[in-house]
Amino acid sequence: MSIFNCQKSNTAKIDKQEKAIIDCKLTRDKIKNYIKRLQKNESLKKEKAKEALKNRDKDRARMLLMQSKMFKEQIASANGQLVMIEDSITQIETARVQKEALKVLEQGNNVLKDLYKEVNIEKWEKIGDDMNDIKQQQEEIGNFLKSHNIQESDYNEEIDKELQTLMKSENVAVEEFPEAGKTEISKKQKESLQAIEA
Repeated sequence: MSIFNCQKSNTAKIDKQEKAIIDCKLTRDKIKNYIKRLQKNESLKKEKAKEALKNRDKDRARMLLMQSKMFKEQIASANGQLVMIEDSITQIETARVQKEALKVLEQGNNVLKDLYKEVNIEKWEKIGDDMNDIKQQQEEIGNFLKSHNIQESDYNEEIDKELQTLMKSENVAVEEFPEAGKTEISKKQKESLQAIEA
């Protein structure tokens, strides 16, 4: 099935739902108008029955009351139909809202599934293990330095000296590098830095 046929099918379904609601509402309005007419006729028959009684026409008054009762029964029947139609409108609209909510929830669940695939427990465990390894290495270095009565600052100085010795042996210009934020780097120092980075 092509995309166009799929879109057409969805539009047809939406139109069908809309049409059902519109038809129900039109019928509801017709029934409401019908009930108003029945109520008017019922009241009219009662008024005429009262007039007939004033004129001492008991038989006519009885017949008019029977007609009034008939209208009353029709009103009760129409009210029952009205309730059913209004229930139908509510159910259709509720079902549509539930369908939309379900669609949104499904989309949300799919997004969550994809996200949980990215942040699965194995990845968390691997990152945790890596972090523990780094921490353990740092602790081992710290313990080694302490066990040999070496201050960490002294250790760092020794590393810097080794670096300078290595730079000399590789014919890399050795210069005093300024502390960050205190001294401007000269053009010659910049060139030396670029040569090291290269």
